[in-house]
Amino acid sequence: MRAVVGSLSPGERTRAGLALLQARGVNLLVLDEPTNHLDLPAIEQLEDALESYTGALLLVTHDRRLLQNVRLDERWQVVDGRVTAG
Repeated sequence: MRAVVGSLSPGERTRAGLALLQARGVNLLVLDEPTNHLDLPAIEQLEDALESYTGALLLVTHDRRLLQNVRLDERWQVVDGRVTAG
């Protein structure tokens, strides 16, 4: 499949970017709100990809479902402007 990147939807661009990163074998992912603009099947694909990812992951999200479905070694949250463990 060939498409001009500018013609892809935000969700399609996100999926294409994640596929490229997986193909390159990166050992650190920094993801800021990765589920934005993704439909449920794409979010489930992302969860599966992150579950099988063996490198380091820094994930920033408001998506509580994603947080429940992805293995995390540590978790921090921001409450009233303060970063706390948990």
